[in-house]
Amino acid sequence: MTAAWRRVLHALRRRRSVNVGYHGVDHVPPGSDPENLCVSPARFRAQLGLLLDAGFELVTVAELTERAAGGPPPPGLATLSFDDGLEDNHRVLLPILREAGVPATVYVTTGFIGQPNPWRSGGARYMTEEELLALHAAGIEIGAHSVTHPDLSAASEEVCEREVAGSVTMLERLLGAPVRTFAYPFCRYGDTAVAAVRRAGLTAAVTCEGRGDWSPLTMKRALITGRDGMAGFVAKLWDVYQPAFESGPGRAARSVTRPLRGRTRNGREVRRG
Repeated sequence: MTAAWRRVLHALRRRRSVNVGYHGVDHVPPGSDPENLCVSPARFRAQLGLLLDAGFELVTVAELTERAAGGPPPPGLATLSFDDGLEDNHRVLLPILREAGVPATVYVTTGFIGQPNPWRSGGARYMTEEELLALHAAGIEIGAHSVTHPDLSAASEEVCEREVAGSVTMLERLLGAPVRTFAYPFCRYGDTAVAAVRRAGLTAAVTCEGRGDWSPLTMKRALITGRDGMAGFVAKLWDVYQPAFESGPGRAARSVTRPLRGRTRNGREVRRG
């Protein structure tokens, strides 16, 4: 089966590039990650290996944007980006990236730095400043992901400015280097959020879940979760998963299973992005 998936992605590589988003990579006990934001290390290694075997060139989001030059990027490039700044990005992900010799982009919610993670149990937390500096020293691109992770799609100009510019300023002060790209919290944005990204001097901003295109400030991503097996992974990269998810049969299936899955935890919105 792996050979078949490799052929499918090899065909995709010849057509276009892919922008792949994650949150965490970790061994997570059942029930401690109700939103399925963490992918197991074994599954992530298999997904990364499939991209490499298919011949994709791994780049950061900033480099993808440079090579796209304002339009769709040339075929054959792939990014790996990770939202929020979870502690496992340093403890688990960084060694895997070093072993494979590939770059990645980590999007940091600056108000969460060093704090406990309320979305997961078992003492999970976000990276400290020291851990973020270690990623930066290892060549990982550090991007901004707002200060407090609000939905910016309907936020005021003042809120968008504070969340975008504030996170960029804090990270640049910490890293001593420019921050070039941004990830919209919950993958949602509006004209006001895009304008704030532009004013902050950022070269790109990424979204996910069927939103966006290849425009620099609304770049689409395939968001991979702990639920996705290899078939789901490949379908998301081919952009066929989301249309099926939003179709009539897809909506009907979710309606039937919603009581089993739940949409919130402790009254809080399920996090995606």
